[in-house]
Amino acid sequence: MIRRSLTFRLAAWYCGVLLVLGAGFGVYTAVGFTRYVDATSRRTLAGRADEVWALARPLLGDRAPLAAAIRNRFEPEGQNRFIRLSLAGTVLYRSGPPVEGMFDPGRVPPPRPGATGRLIHEAGLDIVAEKFALSDGRVAIVESGHPDVVLRDARRGLETSLIIALPVFLTIAAAGGWMLVRRALAPVSQMIAAAEALSFNSPEKRLPLHGALEPIARLGQSLNRMLDRLDNAYQHVSQFSAETAHELRTPLTIIQGELELIQRAAELPDHLRAPLAAVLQETMDLAHIVESLITLSRMGSFWGKQAHLPVDLQELAAETVEQMRLLAEDKAVALDCAAAGAVVVMADRTRLKQVLVNLVDNAVKFTPPGGRVTVSLTSSAKTAAMIVADNGIGIAAEHHTRIFDRSYRVAGASDRGAGLGLAIAKSICAAHGGKIELTSVPGHGSSFRVELPRGPDGLSAATPADRRASTGARS
Repeated sequence: MIRRSLTFRLAAWYCGVLLVLGAGFGVYTAVGFTRYVDATSRRTLAGRADEVWALARPLLGDRAPLAAAIRNRFEPEGQNRFIRLSLAGTVLYRSGPPVEGMFDPGRVPPPRPGATGRLIHEAGLDIVAEKFALSDGRVAIVESGHPDVVLRDARRGLETSLIIALPVFLTIAAAGGWMLVRRALAPVSQMIAAAEALSFNSPEKRLPLHGALEPIARLGQSLNRMLDRLDNAYQHVSQFSAETAHELRTPLTIIQGELELIQRAAELPDHLRAPLAAVLQETMDLAHIVESLITLSRMGSFWGKQAHLPVDLQELAAETVEQMRLLAEDKAVALDCAAAGAVVVMADRTRLKQVLVNLVDNAVKFTPPGGRVTVSLTSSAKTAAMIVADNGIGIAAEHHTRIFDRSYRVAGASDRGAGLGLAIAKSICAAHGGKIELTSVPGHGSSFRVELPRGPDGLSAATPADRRASTGARS
């Protein structure tokens, strides 16, 4: 789980809001219950004090009948009640110790003059004192109370229930919220996966919108429309480049032919041969650039997608190294093929050879005399790779991300051309669902790795018939 992910943040905010609401609800419930219980107890005790006074008022002159009447009516000892009646500071009646011994009436101090309302004593009693005035000016105070242990137990039970229930509720709610957030954002994950899968070889694919909520679906539709516009713009640029290159190829071929005829003329003055050779070389370089542009445009078109057949990379590497050995010997560079064993992929053999020739040519070109260029192969169950490594001048790190861009040239490079070779190699790899990577240290050489998928069956060997079919596809 990524802490800073949108799913985590939404779930965290959801849990935080639930925690605040749950804590607020718990506090509100506890405080409300306490106040309700206190108000109910106060009303009950006040009502009992009124009843005691109504019963005792006619009997104030005789304590014995007064006590008997209160015991018969309220049974304070048997009901765990405290009742005390005082008249002008003299106690006329006080209930005795309760049967269950929950409190000691003797520890309850006498009422203070003028003390009325709710009184809470250390004896564990909740008491309400009511004042009543007689016609002769005397004042009677009736105190009615009961143990507060029941109320305390009720409050503690509620608090315990809230303390236990709140975390359980929050855990369940958090799990449910996490699942809801994951489900709501599942279309986003699908859209991300689809966006990552978009490649040069599948420009027609779009982001899936099935099951997406309305805001996410609108975003997906906007992105799909943007992809349509980008695809149209790319197709327009590719078509323009292809048409321009095709228009230039014919006149360049004619110019090259005419220059070669002039160069072979016997009557050509000697002082014109060197400039003519330079012009012819420039024309050939320009024709090569035009052919490269045509190749790049074809890689994104229907006509550039040839059928993929089994290709043995070991055979392809050995053949390419052997054909380019003379070029390496002219520069006093050792060229070796370290591939051992057949490594077969489904590919266009001609295009792969074009990639390998380009990489070997660059490696030889930028390796000083006495250096070494090695072509090797690696493979796994799902991928195969061709690696062209040299111990030449290397490439600085700031150029690694841009060296495969079209027309990008490393400052100080000594070769001629428009820098389209690596761009073509990258396009060919992308058309095969693969990739090309560079590892280089200035002064220690470079290593280009061409990685290709091996297909669902992880092709490990090529049959003779497959190799003949693959060889026949070299067009």
